[in-house]
Amino acid sequence: MGLGIKRVLLLLLLLQIGMQTRADFYYFLQHKDQKAYRINTETKYLERYEGNRKWLPLKAVLIDSSTFLKIPQNIIIENIPSLNPEKVYFSANCTNQFYVLDLKTMVFDRMDETFYRGDNCHAYRFFRQGVLHSVGGYGFWRTNNHIIFFDKKSKEWEAYSSSGTPPPGIYGGFTAYLPEKDELITFMNYVHDINLNNGAFYRDKSIYSFSFKSRQWSKIGTVYSKEFIELFNIETPQSNVGTYFTGKYFMIPRKAFTGSFKYHAINPYTFEFISLTEDATKLSKFQTDVSTSRIGLVLRNHDLILNIRPNQSENNVFEEAQLVNIDALFSKSTSLGYIDVNIWYKSEIFIGLISVLFISFLIWLSIKKGKSLFFKRFSYSNQFISSDKLVVESVIKLLNRLVETYPTGGIDVDETNLILGLNTLAHDAQRYKRSAFIKKANVKLAFITRCLDTIQRQDSDLDRRQKRYIINAVAFNAVKDFLKS
Repeated sequence: MGLGIKRVLLLLLLLQIGMQTRADFYYFLQHKDQKAYRINTETKYLERYEGNRKWLPLKAVLIDSSTFLKIPQNIIIENIPSLNPEKVYFSANCTNQFYVLDLKTMVFDRMDETFYRGDNCHAYRFFRQGVLHSVGGYGFWRTNNHIIFFDKKSKEWEAYSSSGTPPPGIYGGFTAYLPEKDELITFMNYVHDINLNNGAFYRDKSIYSFSFKSRQWSKIGTVYSKEFIELFNIETPQSNVGTYFTGKYFMIPRKAFTGSFKYHAINPYTFEFISLTEDATKLSKFQTDVSTSRIGLVLRNHDLILNIRPNQSENNVFEEAQLVNIDALFSKSTSLGYIDVNIWYKSEIFIGLISVLFISFLIWLSIKKGKSLFFKRFSYSNQFISSDKLVVESVIKLLNRLVETYPTGGIDVDETNLILGLNTLAHDAQRYKRSAFIKKANVKLAFITRCLDTIQRQDSDLDRRQKRYIINAVAFNAVKDFLKS
């Protein structure tokens, strides 16, 4: 046998050994029996966790060699939560590869024929009316807002066309499909595009909804709750960010407090923000996020989360399992309000209402002031007319005469005495009565003309020893208007 042939055979043997010795475990939590299972790709058996590091082989799994070779290495194989008791679904993270284990036939097979995608790392996956969907994700230095679904006929992923106001990106936030409404809810997503904001990540605090019926995106609110926002490190995004949707609540990673751990959740139907403080002896080691579990396993399926972790006693190290129903856990929680409700005195609606009221008050005040001036003038005119008929009639005659003679410099003292009916009195009495009449008339006329001396006494141009009465130029037009009315 030639040397070249020997080298080729040795290479093929090494490749065969490498393929045969490749061992991966695909874990899942079965919701019906609440047990942990895994597919052992080395033995090609389905195994069930029996406790204390023991996995019991159950049935052989039929994995075609070509299917096995197509499974990407160094990529997380994630179990997609499902209530289907007959099938278990898996996806290869950052790709669109979709695998199914049929528990009746025990066949593990790849369902899609799509090409490696790469832009949907940590996308949110869910089943809608039995069809697998994928939303958002991250890749190629940007986030995306795509909604795609798996078409069984073409074995490809198809995209929904949509309209409205979509979020700029869906990644690392809160995303849930609400079957009762046939809607998708998403908020508090990280948004990133290397070509925008110098490539910085930022949180989008807007709340969006997508209707599968109308294929339309809508912006339905904004996250205002300061306490809720402070739970997140806005500077550094993390994969998955620890949020998990149970079908009823968004589960948020715990926060350590003195002697206890506080858990938070959100109801996506009402946006109520709730919290639960648990004794550290019960859930001190309990993890909810798969990515934060460095030791042990965290398996999730809808409202159930199972932890399998090492524990140490005085004599030995063993494994323990802790199963928690998250929905039941939060049934005794405390409400912290609603994340989409702003503090009333800081809300845009309140500020806008105050502005409208203030502007309306200014308009009302100006109108009222104008009306009050008009009515005051009108009322004072009526008072002037009805208070003292003798004086008023005489003063009106005097005003008419002063208006007529305004261009020629008014009237003299004698004519004034005659108009006022004082011409039969003695000289001193005339002067006293005339002065009192003029003062009283000026007081009344001031309310109409806004002038303190509507009727003025001034020196005659012909003889400075002689006095004449004339209408004040400032009040002339007001007196004319009054006489016309």
